Amino acid sequence: MLGSNLAHAFRGKFDLLGLYCSHPVSIDGVETQRVDLLSQDSLKPVVKGFKPDVVIHCASLADVDLCERNRELAKKTNILGTQAVVESLEDCDAKLIYISTDLVYDGQRGDYSETDPPSPPNYYGKSKYEGELEALKHPHTLVFRTNIFGWNIQEKEGLAEWIIHRLKEGQVIKGFVNARFSSIYTLELAWVLELAARKDLLGIYNCGSPIGISKYEFAVRLADRFRLDRSLVEPTPIEEFNFDAKRGTDLTLNVGKLAEALDCALPTIDDSIEKFYGDYKSGFPKIIKRKPYADDSARRSMSPYGRQSIDDDDIRSVIAVLKSSYLTQGPKVGEFEDALCRITGSKFAVAVNSGTSALHIACLSANIGPGDEVITSPNTFVASANCIVYCGARPVFGDIDPRTYNLSPETVEMKITGRVKAVIPVHFAGQSCDMEAMTRIKNRAEKKFGHKIYIIEDAAHALGSTYKGTQVGSCSFSDMAVLSFHPVKHITTGEGGAVLTNDEELYRRLKRLRNHGMTSDPAEFVNPELRSDFQASIPPWYYEQVELGFNYRITDIQCALGISQARKLPRFMKRRREIVDQYNAHFEKLDLAITPYESAFCQNNFHLYVLLIDFEKRGLPRADVMAQLEEKGVKTQVHFIPVHTQPLFRNRFGTQRGDCPHAEKYYDQCLSIPLFPAMLDSDVQRVIQSIRSVVQPERISRVG
Repeated sequence: MLGSNLAHAFRGKFDLLGLYCSHPVSIDGVETQRVDLLSQDSLKPVVKGFKPDVVIHCASLADVDLCERNRELAKKTNILGTQAVVESLEDCDAKLIYISTDLVYDGQRGDYSETDPPSPPNYYGKSKYEGELEALKHPHTLVFRTNIFGWNIQEKEGLAEWIIHRLKEGQVIKGFVNARFSSIYTLELAWVLELAARKDLLGIYNCGSPIGISKYEFAVRLADRFRLDRSLVEPTPIEEFNFDAKRGTDLTLNVGKLAEALDCALPTIDDSIEKFYGDYKSGFPKIIKRKPYADDSARRSMSPYGRQSIDDDDIRSVIAVLKSSYLTQGPKVGEFEDALCRITGSKFAVAVNSGTSALHIACLSANIGPGDEVITSPNTFVASANCIVYCGARPVFGDIDPRTYNLSPETVEMKITGRVKAVIPVHFAGQSCDMEAMTRIKNRAEKKFGHKIYIIEDAAHALGSTYKGTQVGSCSFSDMAVLSFHPVKHITTGEGGAVLTNDEELYRRLKRLRNHGMTSDPAEFVNPELRSDFQASIPPWYYEQVELGFNYRITDIQCALGISQARKLPRFMKRRREIVDQYNAHFEKLDLAITPYESAFCQNNFHLYVLLIDFEKRGLPRADVMAQLEEKGVKTQVHFIPVHTQPLFRNRFGTQRGDCPHAEKYYDQCLSIPLFPAMLDSDVQRVIQSIRSVVQPERISRVG
């Protein structure tokens, strides 16, 4: 509740990153991200990437009675979670604001000041006090001891919401006449927090209404302001309720220290109720409870094998372009290309409208044409081979390595001839091919046959992966590398692709081929007759079409999304690795499945997680296994049908089953299971349990 309310209050003023754990949060104008405070080192990369000035830590297990019943969970959340936050700030100068509670006091006499010794009456208060001690280990910490009410983003109610809703339903409610407090509305707390941060306050402060009231009075005042029946509020002593956790009866706070430090009066409870009511009238409860997707539960009830991860930050980036002067052929294209160069380490990037277009112009820029041959993998999407056919050349399929599922260097060496103009190795599922081996084979062939042989990496699956310490896409072992930004890839532009290169001549040609073969660069002009009128300078409208190209341009709208997505790549990579590690830990124990092999020379940013399953031993065809998994909410896919077995290639080039036995055996057993950063741990566990129950039921496991 507090985190979402603060995010709404601060959006537009600051760059915000909101963190959630089990319940995805979407707030317009606020970037959000999943973080598990109980996962070791979960926060460190987030802090390092975001570089915050202020961290407001308001995550806690706040159910007082639950904390009493489950002290271990309360300790993990309220104490160890705070410890994790502090550890994440070890190398950071950010101010930490820790939201504590009035329940650190015993509640016997009220009007507590910061000098009164904490004496929590229950484990919740104790855990929050110990959380304070952890927070204060950070040198720049502000602790607010407070009591809050507000509108909850989740479908549950805080105290004020509960009172209003019960009274609206005509229900009688109990109001504690002897339980006093100094509560403050969350959005009133927000401006107090902002002012305290700007004044750089440190240490412990009480924060709340300067005048305390009973919870009975609080309920009556809410009833009056919302024009509800105050007679439904029944005055009741707190002792009538048999709570699991002990409560003090007077938790009113002396807030003089904070008021003096801020040089202003703090809002009274009446001020807070008035603001609470005003926000209600303006529709704030509906805004804060708005679901980012109307069918969110249905959307999350099925786990596809892959899916984009889009948040409000991405949406804002696209909207900004829609409101700008350029929807296409504007500045965002170059900015996106620069971002790709920074990620991969390549010198040049040419963004286009699809990965297929990128493959096509890469082949064209390598002068591949009729009579040429190009070696590629059969274990890929058809575009890796189609780009060869588009140029009038012949695809030659090498077999795959049975462990990595990548194009085997040995088969490339066997199939390379004087007609081969290029090799297109495909980094399947994110794992890099052995590029040094490919380069050695290519170099020997160039000497033998006396002509240039290009290496064009199909890196559509491998953005973020590394090979022997170099980024895939750096073109350290190739002439060009191709990326895809389809929604299931590591980052998305909706549809889109790019060609990376370190060769300026190739770069210039790729740009021309993307745009009809046209150029406005005087250094590339070839038509002196058309230029004869231009003595002093080339007019801005002049261009030349120097070769046949295509309209493969990408829009600024797509590139704005790509730029925003690129910023999140480290986070996406981390989450993919977490999911892969969970899968490996469980599926390595299955007798009927083989987990993905990872080469020592590659750090794999998994695009796909592919299990090899012995369907014959399981006694179920793959289609039946997939159908049973789908019934459990787990959609799977097959990557890929060997390209050389497709009718087009059989009919036109005479390929057939048996040409690539390793690829064909792999295809008979492969199954891609869900893997994408937006997966929650609950999604991952559902996939694991579903796979275990369908692929290897207990009876088969025991027999095996």
